[in-house]
This record gives sequence, structure tokens and C-alpha cells, in this order.
Amino acid sequence: MAKLSHVALKKEGGAKTYAQGEMLYFYVMLLLALAIAPGIAICLLIHFKDRYEPEPLRYLVISFLLGMASTVPPLLIQWLAGDFIAGAGYRSVLSYALFAFGVVAVSEEGSKYLMLRYYAYPKKFFDEPFDGIVYAVMIGMGFATVENIEYIERYGFHTGLVRFFLSVPAHGAFAVLMGYYVGLAKYRRSQSGWLMWKGFLIAVFFHGSFDFFLFLQLNKKVTDVVSQGALSFGAFATFYIAIRLALNTLRMHRQMSN
Repeated sequence: MAKLSHVALKKEGGAKTYAQGEMLYFYVMLLLALAIAPGIAICLLIHFKDRYEPEPLRYLVISFLLGMASTVPPLLIQWLAGDFIAGAGYRSVLSYALFAFGVVAVSEEGSKYLMLRYYAYPKKFFDEPFDGIVYAVMIGMGFATVENIEYIERYGFHTGLVRFFLSVPAHGAFAVLMGYYVGLAKYRRSQSGWLMWKGFLIAVFFHGSFDFFLFLQLNKKVTDVVSQGALSFGAFATFYIAIRLALNTLRMHRQMSN
């Protein structure tokens, strides 16, 4: 009888371990889907909007992979700059602004810009203004997907959910704004240098502004004067304006491509 009870307990324990394993597998798959789905969805949205001369799939995939690879230089730059700022004890509003705009935004948007400028822009398949947006978004979403996986692996489901609705669409908006001007530059040769710089700087401005309001929430001296809600509103307002501008840009650029 005791032997039978022991066997029953062993089976029950095995069943419980199996159920726990299944739950863990489901949770990991959910996190992975949360990390990957928004970037893929935005890529598909932009691809379907490119109705007149759709880009070959292999070039879109390469652009997405280049976007994933473009996370490496900013990671190193931000790691070095973060160590320097922490070691120097900088905690002023100006230091947060310099880090948000001069380090994070410039390194991330710069890395994506280089992929767009030196891979897609010179190619023959970049043959209409809307292509600037298409390739910029593919690169941007590759970048955002890797960043998403990193953040979700580190901070979990709640962070993934917030990034699903805010950070990934924000990267998409920054990419549209940059890609708009890069697309124009291809067909306005006399203004190409200025237009490409303009696209890059606009992306840096919105990216830096969004991060700046988020970074300020880490400073207790700031939050003693300005509420967390007001700072969150600043980040959301930046996000909203960037999204609206990106949607208007998509509409204008599609009309130009016609």
C-alpha cells in the first residue's frame, strides 16, 4: 500500500512538473511574440502601402537584418557614455539632455541612417520617393525588435506591453520622418545633402525629446518639482506629434510617388 502511495505521489509530482514546464514555455512564447509582433506588423503595414512598385522581399529582409545589426554600435557608445556619466556623477537636467539627444538619439538614429544611406539609397531598386520610407522602416523595425527582445528579457511582460504601444511605434514614426527626406533627396539632387541631414536631425529631435522626458523621471530632484505624470505627458505628447507627422508624411509621400 505504501509503495502504491509512493508511486502515485511520484506521478503527481511528474504531472505538476510537466504542467509547470508547459506554463513556462507558454510564457516565454508570449514574451517572444510581444517582442517580435509589433515590428513585423509595422513592416507589413508599410509594405502593403507600397502598392505601385513593391520592393523585392529579399531587399526588405536584408534591410530588416541590417537594422538588427545596427543595434551594436549604439549599445557600445551608450555603455561607454553611461559609465563616464555615472563615474563623473553628472545628474543635472543638462546631463540628461546631453545623454538623451547627444548619445542615445544620435547613436541610434545615426546607426540606422548609415544603413539606409549606404545600403538602400545607392541601389537601383530605390526608384521612387516612397522607397525612402519603406527601407527606413524596415531598418528601424529590425533595430526596434532587437531592442524589444533585450528589454523584455530584462524587465518582463509589463515593459513589453508598454513598448508594444509606445516605443516600437515611436521607432516607426522616427523612421518614416527620416525616410521621407531621404526619399526626397534621391530625386532632388541639388538639395540631397541638406535633405538627408534634415531627415536625420528630425529623427534625432523626436527620439531625443521622447527619451529626455523618460530619463528625467529617474532624477529625484526633478520629480520633487515636476510630477511623474507631467513628465510622462511630455513623452506622450512627443510620441503623439511624431506619429501624427509620420501619418501625414505617409499620405504626402504616397501622393508624390503616384
